[in-house]
Amino acid sequence: MSDTNEDPTPPDDLPQKLIQRVDALELPELKSLLSYIERRIESLRSPIEAEIEADAAGEVLEIETHGAYALVRQHPPDPDGPGVNTDITSLYHVRREPQYDGTESLHWAYLGDLHNVAEARCESCGRTFDRGVDVCPNCGSDDVDTETEE
Repeated sequence: MSDTNEDPTPPDDLPQKLIQRVDALELPELKSLLSYIERRIESLRSPIEAEIEADAAGEVLEIETHGAYALVRQHPPDPDGPGVNTDITSLYHVRREPQYDGTESLHWAYLGDLHNVAEARCESCGRTFDRGVDVCPNCGSDDVDTETEE
């Protein structure tokens, strides 16, 4: 185990001038810098919603973001062929997961299927959304068919 009072070895890819300035900071300043760096990293990432849409195996119905994770409601892929199974709506917990090579990937945790979900389907674009909507929020069509999943 390493001595906690020992100065850490700085990364080789940082300029020496930057390392000297960071080493001169006191604890409160370092905490503020860490908070800023975390916000800066987050601002450079693509939104988790876009990553979920690109990574999803089924049809994403709703993404509810909660900062470090998102809850995703989707129709899973149809096991009998191409397309999705609109008879099932599944719920997933999705978060970014760091990899050993320094990259990140999405970690999908299946939470279960939702039953008795009231929803509507747009006859023009095929997207589904909560019942009670008269105009499709995806394409603007008013050709909306309501049904209840069991």
